[in-house]
Amino acid sequence: MLAEEYGYQVSPHPAAGTPGVRAQVEQAGKAAHRAVLWTSLFALLLVLVVSAVFGAELLPFLAGPVALGLVAAWISMTRLAPKRLLRILGNNRWQVWPCRLEEVPGESSERRVVLLAPDKSVAASFRGAVPTDVWLGMADGRGVLWFAGDLRFPAVAALPGGAPLWYIRPEKPEQRTPEPQGGGVGGSVFDDLVSEARSAVIWNMLN
Repeated sequence: MLAEEYGYQVSPHPAAGTPGVRAQVEQAGKAAHRAVLWTSLFALLLVLVVSAVFGAELLPFLAGPVALGLVAAWISMTRLAPKRLLRILGNNRWQVWPCRLEEVPGESSERRVVLLAPDKSVAASFRGAVPTDVWLGMADGRGVLWFAGDLRFPAVAALPGGAPLWYIRPEKPEQRTPEPQGGGVGGSVFDDLVSEARSAVIWNMLN
């Protein structure tokens, strides 16, 4: 495991055993269920309006595709997505990584999550819907994250402590340059992040 090679901390138990993690996944599933429900009501209203305006004969042609799309969304968001998260969390331990959060040009709902080696080079780069509080709360976009998964595949990221957590997927291979000297902030700031990632004290928050 690359994190261990760098001397970064790795949790002794699977990430799913962290207090509150399973509850977060369950809450995310419930929120997705509500979102699909409201979307279904809106879609039904839209179908009825279109049918009233352009003729009831369109109703069979509209209702079928809309219903299939909503069923597919319901299965994906309320069943498959939570199972996917729990599978990742159950099969992997938390790794502690210094990171950098970046904007993704042309993508308002996604951010880039860059995991950094001790020499400030990029170890791996992911994309995901970083929670707004995390994006705004991480000074200069630099901090420490917990990571569960394989650097080559979709994974889960979280703030230290395990909350909030979110799904991330690896970016397609692309050439990246090492972090400039100082990392855009004081060089000592990055050194502090590396020290935090290597400190076993971080697990005390789980006790």
